[in-house]
Amino acid sequence: MLVSIRRCFGEWVRSIKGAMITDKAETETTVGFPPAGSAHSRLRWHQSLFGKITLFLIAGVISAYGVGALAGLLMVERNSQEQWRRQAEMNAQIASFTVRNIYTFVAVEADPSGQIIRILSERPLGDDESVLDTGFNPVDVLALAAAQTKNEVWLFRYDKETGSLISSADATGATSGEHLAFPTPHLPNNFFTGFATIGEREHFIASLPVATSAGELLGSVVTSIGEAEELLRTRDDLVRNSFLALIAMLVVISLVVTLVMRRLFRPVPALVKALTRIARDDTGTVTPFQGRHDEIGRLAVAIETLREAVVERENLRQVREVAKQMEHMAHHDSLTGLPNRAFFNKALADAIETTASEGSRFNVMLLDLDRFKSVNDTFGHAAGDALLVAATERVAMLLGPKDIAARLGGDEFALLQWVDQDPMSEASRLAEAVVSAIGTPFTILGNRISIGTSVGIACAPSHGATAATLLKSADVALYCSKTRGRGNHSFFTESMVMATPNLYALEQDLEMALERGQFALHYQPIVTVAGGKIAGYEALLRWRHPEHGMIPPDRFIPLAEETGQIVKIGEWVIRQASRDARQMPEDTVVTVNISAIQLHHRSLVDTLRSALAESGLAPSRFEVEVTESVMLSDAIASSVIGEIDAMGVGIVLDDFGTGYASLSYLRKLPIRKIKIDRSFIDGLAARTENGALVSGIVQLARSLGIQTTAEGVESEIELELLRLAGCDLAQGYHIGRPAPLTRASAPIKRSPIRTSSTGAS
Repeated sequence: MLVSIRRCFGEWVRSIKGAMITDKAETETTVGFPPAGSAHSRLRWHQSLFGKITLFLIAGVISAYGVGALAGLLMVERNSQEQWRRQAEMNAQIASFTVRNIYTFVAVEADPSGQIIRILSERPLGDDESVLDTGFNPVDVLALAAAQTKNEVWLFRYDKETGSLISSADATGATSGEHLAFPTPHLPNNFFTGFATIGEREHFIASLPVATSAGELLGSVVTSIGEAEELLRTRDDLVRNSFLALIAMLVVISLVVTLVMRRLFRPVPALVKALTRIARDDTGTVTPFQGRHDEIGRLAVAIETLREAVVERENLRQVREVAKQMEHMAHHDSLTGLPNRAFFNKALADAIETTASEGSRFNVMLLDLDRFKSVNDTFGHAAGDALLVAATERVAMLLGPKDIAARLGGDEFALLQWVDQDPMSEASRLAEAVVSAIGTPFTILGNRISIGTSVGIACAPSHGATAATLLKSADVALYCSKTRGRGNHSFFTESMVMATPNLYALEQDLEMALERGQFALHYQPIVTVAGGKIAGYEALLRWRHPEHGMIPPDRFIPLAEETGQIVKIGEWVIRQASRDARQMPEDTVVTVNISAIQLHHRSLVDTLRSALAESGLAPSRFEVEVTESVMLSDAIASSVIGEIDAMGVGIVLDDFGTGYASLSYLRKLPIRKIKIDRSFIDGLAARTENGALVSGIVQLARSLGIQTTAEGVESEIELELLRLAGCDLAQGYHIGRPAPLTRASAPIKRSPIRTSSTGAS
């Protein structure tokens, strides 16, 4: 039986291994998440959490069933012995009843429980006298008892000489004289149940002694319930079948436990993979199993929250990085790397505050390059760009540690020089050094190029207490330097006047320009990048002076803002643009620039409302364009912008990219479009960082539902790169130059591919 048990146990172990082999393979490839090649990069099945818990549960089940099986074996053994004993006692009762019915001269003795334990007779049973009295020989009596018990029955006589019991008859009629041997020392005159040997066979018997009333043993009536071999075989079959059933149950339970644990722990490797991806900054996959309503589901939700936090952190980092680059590019010239006009204006304002609080002094110098246009025309714009960079490097070497050089645009530069002792002598030394450095011939692209420069100087605070005044004074001084023959420098004096045109006379002429009808609007087309279709026009103000011809906007617009005339001029621009827009295609819009001063006048909203009503133009076809600095200035401007948006007029953010703060305002203010500053478009084909910034701006705007317009597009290459970046709209000289209304609606003829050194548009 032990051999069969071991065989069954081996089969059970093999079945468990077979059921789990797929889980082992899966676990070995999914559980471990340290980097490949580490000691823990691949866990064995029994080392995984799933394997450990499964083995623990199976071991628990085996232990529980093992203890139960042992207890069951003991109970089977005890119950078998008890059952055999009861059956033997019952057979003894039946045999004694049969003997008493036939041999009426006998009596019986019973124990307190009623079990007959002795037959009392004064003479041996089955002797000749009893046969004569009853008419039954012993064989007949034993056969009758055997028929009742369905087992063998013997009659033994007691041999006083040997002290043993010897069979005298049995139910079959044989009188072989077999001896009855008890397994343990036993007094034959006592009732006995258990295994005993009769002849050569072992039986489970009940021995009912026959004795006289005086206690003399005469013999014994023995009944059997079966041979020991048969009884033990039956018991072993029962035990074996029970053990096989136990093994089968263990196999089934182990399989169920394995499958259930596999089902329960199947998400664990996937969640480990999710965490591994997050640790490796791979956050593009959504965490699975979030829909489960248990600890696994809560863990999955927690991992997903972590993934979203990492994604948000990465997005914020990218936005900050882009904003940082935008901040730098918005305040620095992309060609020379120098600070631009916006940076210089802020530095100048800070210097004025420092002068007021600490009593320090500084000089402002303006200069431009003589004969620079000739270099561009003769050698090309690439040579012009290289010349600007080389000139910048020479000037930068002459500056002190606190001094600032900036490129205002084209070939115009500005210097801010801090003074130690004597403003004029220190300014003269620096100006002479600059004139000398620029006057030294350059070698550009294999060509020897000679240019010069003139410098205009204004000393603070004697020549002005505001940034605008100082720049105006330096500009006047620069013009005077040029009239003196170029290649020199001049300090501003109150007696200086500008010959063509005079700034002060220009201010007076500006007051009458609107009444005299000297202003006109030119329209620059804005097209879709994807299809090249005209989507709208930007209205640009032009002033045709009767004496000086066309005055550049960058000269008279600041003057109009400074004198406050921009409010009246702006009202005329809005009304005229509204009327002109009625003559444009119905699917186009017109955009008008609004200054900070206009935004601070409540009349702006009324002007817009009345202009649209008078012209009959739909508000959706009209847009106002404001700069970042204007939009972020104060709450009044934000309030006016909100009223304009409520009318249905679109808000366009111009020169986008002045700093990180504006990114948050994109969410708060009702902005329809943003214009990517021309400094980002300039050099788009040559500088990869410009392309990355433009793509970042486009993606940011798209995520907020805002359209993007690229300014200053001057080549087909730039337009194609903008198309690849996903930009919506574009404008620039390559698409169309500003023109009067009659020519603005004509089909667009794009200029040939070119690059610009001056940045004019």
